[in-house]
Amino acid sequence: MSEWTELRLDELGTVERGRSRHRPRNDPGLYGDAMPFFQTGDVKAAVLHMRHPQQWYSNFGVAQSRVWEPGTTCITIAANIADTAVLGTRGCFPDSVLGFTPSEQPEDAYFVKYLLDAHRQRLGDAARGTTQDNLSLDKLLSFRFPVPDATHRSTIVSVLRSVDDLIENNRRLVEVLEAMARSIYREWFVKFRYPGHADVPLVDSALGLIPEGWAVRPLATVAAVNQSSRKPRADESIRYLDISALSEREIGELDAIDGSDAPGRARRELRPGDTVWATVRPNRRAHALVVEPGADWIASTGLAVLTPSDVSSAFLFETSSTPCFSDWLVGRATGSAYPAVRANDFEEALIVVPESGVDALFAKAVSPLHELSWKLRSHSSELAHLRDLLLPKLVTGRIDVSKLNLDALLEGALA
Repeated sequence: MSEWTELRLDELGTVERGRSRHRPRNDPGLYGDAMPFFQTGDVKAAVLHMRHPQQWYSNFGVAQSRVWEPGTTCITIAANIADTAVLGTRGCFPDSVLGFTPSEQPEDAYFVKYLLDAHRQRLGDAARGTTQDNLSLDKLLSFRFPVPDATHRSTIVSVLRSVDDLIENNRRLVEVLEAMARSIYREWFVKFRYPGHADVPLVDSALGLIPEGWAVRPLATVAAVNQSSRKPRADESIRYLDISALSEREIGELDAIDGSDAPGRARRELRPGDTVWATVRPNRRAHALVVEPGADWIASTGLAVLTPSDVSSAFLFETSSTPCFSDWLVGRATGSAYPAVRANDFEEALIVVPESGVDALFAKAVSPLHELSWKLRSHSSELAHLRDLLLPKLVTGRIDVSKLNLDALLEGALA
């Protein structure tokens, strides 16, 4: 077993603040396409590496900032405290993010990420203030952490990265599958280049030219909105889906709760093939296809559940994923602080409904993509549970990594 020593982060490398000198920070001149600009939200969203930021700097933005190299560990010290990720590409970040550069071996960038993940609660407690949480550079460097020798650190990183690499690979594959599904939808139902389209003329409709034999109909004619509701029993365990677990085309991890503890909003029943949409702030486009829900899944009444009746679930999901559909919802939303839509706003949305044979061919092509995406996300959740179980024990020495059978653990997680 390796000897462990109490060390500060600056004894493993250099820790410096990001840089964003120009004010105001929302100056449009700062932004362009010259360099990735990673912010605290990008760090929080990353599994391990950051490669695709929400914003990019212009040359002017880069000049007033600092460019960091791949392999830099990013640590948030404001907004969301002590979230971590490793740069997968050159980029800039603001002074609300710290950058750690290892001095002994490149693997230490990942070891420090995992080390801080294991101590996030401790760091978050230290950052709490009377008005705003903040973890300063000096405060972070005042902490000492138990650290093994370089060889042992490298081995720990190898184990944890093998799990995170699988999760990242799954995420990239899901992105490819989702892009394929969207591309097929656009080709068939926006450009009308579906199998057999050359023999079908276009005719006028309320939404412009559409293929002959197709129709423009309110969504209520092909799907039910909020079809089934029930109150959870006090003696059952449920998995509760609310707005916080829903993002664009994705459902996050659902915690199990007792029916007796379920909020009053836990009422919507979910079935395979349903599409769920968040009714609050529809501009966020928080919606997803429910492929294989458990029998214990119950959704919040803050979600609209669309159940297909006269179209395939694949078509219903993709047509309700289009910008036109979300723009309709945004235009119907009421309320200033929390704009929201109602069930009838979904029901009255006009959509182009294809001939049934085309819909059947579309479902045959796209449903397998949706199903595989669901399975990959489920596997990623299981892998994340495994990583979260191993991480605190490995980086604090409670498990000797040399005695760990990772292959067996991975097989169990993916079985």
